[in-house]
Amino acid sequence: MQPNPTEPANKSKKGDCVIRAFSIAADLTWLQAFDVLVENARKTYNIPNGQQNYEQVFAAWGFASSSVKAVKGESRMTLEGFCKSHPKGRYIVSVANHLTAVVDGVCYDTWNPANKCVYKVYELKDKEAYNGCKRMQGL
Repeated sequence: MQPNPTEPANKSKKGDCVIRAFSIAADLTWLQAFDVLVENARKTYNIPNGQQNYEQVFAAWGFASSSVKAVKGESRMTLEGFCKSHPKGRYIVSVANHLTAVVDGVCYDTWNPANKCVYKVYELKDKEAYNGCKRMQGL
């Protein structure tokens, strides 16, 4: 899935994975997600796709974060394993140098990161915060 209308369906060369993942997980258009990230970046003097910025935005929108710890002697969970073990819900998942969206157990991205290890997960948990943010944005 490619919410950026200027890119081909299964390709992305713009480095916009933060915007794409947020767009899909929060059910926003690419421009709406971009505007939300830029608005916060302007207030905090950050870059829109910087971790400090996007983590503030995700939290404000009701996404709770949790790190996926490595267990000595065990393989790290892959994105494929994460999708299988999370058949319901809306997530933004951090893998090596990339964010991707998972909705109801399906990964939505411009390429297949299924074999990448999961490091951090942002799960949409606070529906009231999410709905409040959508109302504030006029969505």
